Amino acid sequence: MLTQILLTTVIVPLLIGAAIALIGRGNKAGNIALAALLVPVAAAIASVSIEGMPALPPIAAKHKLPVLLVIGGITFGGVSLVLKRSLHQRWIAGLIGVISLALPAWWLGRNVLAANSMKATTLAIVLLIVGIQLFFISDGRSRKASSAALPAAPLATAIATALTAILGGYIGMAQLNGALAALFGGWMLVRYISYLRGNEDAFMLDGLAAISFIWTAAMGVTMTTLFSPSAAPVALVLAVAPIVVFAVLSKCDFSFAHQPRFLRPLIFGLLTALPAIAAILVAVSAAG
Repeated sequence: MLTQILLTTVIVPLLIGAAIALIGRGNKAGNIALAALLVPVAAAIASVSIEGMPALPPIAAKHKLPVLLVIGGITFGGVSLVLKRSLHQRWIAGLIGVISLALPAWWLGRNVLAANSMKATTLAIVLLIVGIQLFFISDGRSRKASSAALPAAPLATAIATALTAILGGYIGMAQLNGALAALFGGWMLVRYISYLRGNEDAFMLDGLAAISFIWTAAMGVTMTTLFSPSAAPVALVLAVAPIVVFAVLSKCDFSFAHQPRFLRPLIFGLLTALPAIAAILVAVSAAG
């Protein structure tokens, strides 16, 4: 049992994330589209390995989730190929963000949203924050100095959501969000090694690849918000806040040039994770 949990939640997602980082290197249109496609699809594989194959047509939310993830991956990858560049038109990104967040949330949990005003309010705030995040990151490439903060954001979100889920009584989503953390962590590990070998663009995420990362993490938060019996609402809101830190770091153009080069991505990652750390503390406090 423990071996299976380690395989499905840690080892396999970590290896898949590392593989995506290797085959999606570079900022060419094909590589961006490939990353945009593979990240949600990898999350769908993790979901199926944890919850089992979905019934078709899917009825339960846990069966709808992998279907949504695959559809999202195909959509992001396809649109990225059609555009063949970063999403500089913010209205396009805004439209994609609203549709890709609102419709899945409604399909997954419309009955919950109609019956539970607290969950509806929490999810609305979460999706509003994520929608603004997608709107911001679609405006081109992150600055080189702070680029590590962008992929660190979904990693921090997934870790915080996993711990919030388990403290809120939702073991299945704790596992899935843990798998997402391993997926993003595998990607980050390979790119960090590339950075240490001299690649200054190692952490760059362009256009729909960046949106795909954030959206995939947001799906984990959405499921946890909808179906966790007692997850702390404040913790869930804080869990999606790391990308706000990235926005601040990017706009202010922090570089930490006085720090050793190998430490700079770690500093950006730690700063990005501060809201996630706060989310974990809130979740622990609420559970205690």
